[in-house]
Amino acid sequence: MFVAIYTTFPTLEEAKQFGWTVIEKRLGACVNIISDVISFYRWKETIEEENEFIVWLKTRETLVENVEKLLKSVHSYETPAFVVYKIHTGSEEYLNWLSEETEKSNIDR
Repeated sequence: MFVAIYTTFPTLEEAKQFGWTVIEKRLGACVNIISDVISFYRWKETIEEENEFIVWLKTRETLVENVEKLLKSVHSYETPAFVVYKIHTGSEEYLNWLSEETEKSNIDR
C-alpha cells in the first residue's frame, strides 16, 4: 500500500532540504513543493497568519514512521503538520515506479 504525506514548512530552503533528504534516503519516490501558500491557524490562543510551503511526498505505507521521525528531527516547528493519506488507486506504471524507488530505503544513510 502506498501513501501521500502532507506537511508544511516556513521557508523554501527548509522544505527543499527535507525533500532532498527524503529522496536521497529513498524514503519517498517524489516530493512536490507548493509555494506561496497563506495559512491561518490558532497557536497558543493566538490566531496566526503565515506564508508557508506545502510539501507532498509519495511513499510506501511501511516507511511512514521513518518519514515522521526524519520530519521531526529537521523541522523548525514545535508541532509540524504531518498528515498521511492512503493512495487507493493510481496508474500501474506510476505505482510500479513508486515501489521501485522506495524498495531500497535507508534511513541511516
